[in-house]
Amino acid sequence: MFTFRNATKEEAEEIFKLSYGGNWIYDTGTAGEKEYALFLGKVMARFGKNGSLSTDWECMYSYPIAAEDENGNKYIVEIYHGSGGPSYSIPTDFENDDIKSKYEQAAKELVEYIESAEPVDYEWESIYADIPARIKYIIKDGKVTVEDEIMDFEELGL
Repeated sequence: MFTFRNATKEEAEEIFKLSYGGNWIYDTGTAGEKEYALFLGKVMARFGKNGSLSTDWECMYSYPIAAEDENGNKYIVEIYHGSGGPSYSIPTDFENDDIKSKYEQAAKELVEYIESAEPVDYEWESIYADIPARIKYIIKDGKVTVEDEIMDFEELGL
């Protein structure tokens, strides 16, 4: 059983000292933009609205989270929005299988903790340059709305 909080700046820098690898939270084809919008609302409910929010859909946010077990051991897990939507990242190089197992369990419990939250109300617009599209997430009173608009590359200046 883990407890979770926003990582301090120093703790978050641990991510850059190790090799971290990402994993999608939703399997391909099982979720869409409404689920992605809802997930962000739940992340913000649990951990606030941090300064990482970006208008780039493929790197929309990053939340370094400190997961602490009952023995006081700390594991840094990143929750972020990447090219496949909501994801988590844990180290890829482990000293042993026990540490790997702890990180995997921390990430699993963190996702469950986030998913169990009631989302906060918010609006956020981003650009998915690969398509290109403008995507706006809106949550108001628990209701999710996604507005999207296909653009042309010239509108984005690409």
